[in-house]
Amino acid sequence: METTRMHLSSPRARRLAAGATAVALGATIAAAAALGAAPANAASADVTDASLSWSLSNEANAGAYFGGCNFLSAGVAGNSGASAPWTATNPSPGYAASAGNVSIAYPKTAGGTSTPTFATKCQTGDGATVRPGTTTAGVLTLAAGTGTVDAAGGTADIAWDGGFTVAFYGGLTYWSAEDPELHVAADGTGELTATVSGYAASRDGGSWAPLTPRTVHLATLTDVDVTSSGITVSPDWQGVEPASATSLNKTNADWGSWPADFVDFQNETGQSSYWYTSGANDAAAKKPQPISIAYTAAEAPTPEPTTPVTPEPTTEPSEPGTPEPTTEPSEPGTPEPTTVPSEPGTPEPTTDPTTPAPSISTGGTTTFTVGDSVPLRAEGLPAATEYSIVLHSDPVVLGTVTTDADGAFAISVVIPAETPAGAHTIAVESSDGTAVVSLAITVSADGTVVVDPVDTTTAVTTGAAVNTGGTVSGTSALPWIGLSAVGVVALGSVAFIAYRRRVTQQD
Repeated sequence: METTRMHLSSPRARRLAAGATAVALGATIAAAAALGAAPANAASADVTDASLSWSLSNEANAGAYFGGCNFLSAGVAGNSGASAPWTATNPSPGYAASAGNVSIAYPKTAGGTSTPTFATKCQTGDGATVRPGTTTAGVLTLAAGTGTVDAAGGTADIAWDGGFTVAFYGGLTYWSAEDPELHVAADGTGELTATVSGYAASRDGGSWAPLTPRTVHLATLTDVDVTSSGITVSPDWQGVEPASATSLNKTNADWGSWPADFVDFQNETGQSSYWYTSGANDAAAKKPQPISIAYTAAEAPTPEPTTPVTPEPTTEPSEPGTPEPTTEPSEPGTPEPTTVPSEPGTPEPTTDPTTPAPSISTGGTTTFTVGDSVPLRAEGLPAATEYSIVLHSDPVVLGTVTTDADGAFAISVVIPAETPAGAHTIAVESSDGTAVVSLAITVSADGTVVVDPVDTTTAVTTGAAVNTGGTVSGTSALPWIGLSAVGVVALGSVAFIAYRRRVTQQD
């Protein structure tokens, strides 16, 4: 598989100086000064370690009425030969938790993750078997993405080498995606595309045919915020209305769909109705979860300016016997100062005044549902430092993270389904339990999670309301553990009998 890379760069201004031969000396000095003053600094930065984490949807990780569950698998699965649940040996290659740059992990409620196997793929990270209406909250991660990022210009072009498979009803229907590519334009719009393939299944299992591979949109994006350390964004969903979504239900206020060409492809796999609202209350299960991308942007070095060479001037002859002075005379008895005195008692600053204060945000999305993956991005923290992400007031560790070289991190966490209604805080805590930055949220009785608006009275505000410093009551040193807590969400009911009517109409 070949990775496609696009490099973005800003035009460089080049100055040329020319002069008439009559004033050759002045023209030479002007040209040299212009060349020495012209900086050359590329706006884009190369990335070679981009990591994309995504759960796709809660439906893609849900318990099923037949086949055990819907699940994610690393790598491109082989041809099973029929519409039937997978076994440990069919298809081949079959179920895998890791393949090349791709891995699958299930979060635990107490923090950290577990690695699923074929036998445990339908169990949560805590070992509970999922049923219709619950989810493993499996997280797909693609590592080693390469490309370019321009944080100042708001653009990004990153590609990953690897594939994954999405199976429903234990494998009665499945499809794969290979070599995803992310493209973000300067206006904040973007797309995540991939080459998809799969199999068309019949209702009685008697027909099974490979589909023609094609490139489709896995996600279309709006208001993408490209930073020097990562991107967190919720794909477009609400109000998206593909022509091929024949049973689209708009009774839910959050009705919507995945991209049109993606739904067209799913019409052939038999999964189409699982990628848009076909029921009155299934939006939370089917809508795309946030995408989190982290990377280290290697800024191109700024070349040293060329030192201008000043030619020896041709001097006009002076009057005979009158030597030209070589320096301007100073006032008698007044020595030239060698340094500029500072104000007495005023020490020189030792810190970089441009270092940002600690801040945290959710990437512009301010409304979620318990069980959703909530993206968090923080900046202004010490580099290469581990922190716990803790939900208060009853402390629940949602995950751990290590800041990059710029003191930033991007991570997705899950607000537990059992979180009581009321005001809560998501805190980033150091090893001694000190909250270095925190985010205020409110959970409603219906499970809606709202990130509180900007509070202009706090010391630091970035995106959503941000509080910095202080120790959260009741916290202590916490063990360092992985990604996020598992959330439980309501999924739309589906039945195997509907699948037997026609896989394309199973919901």
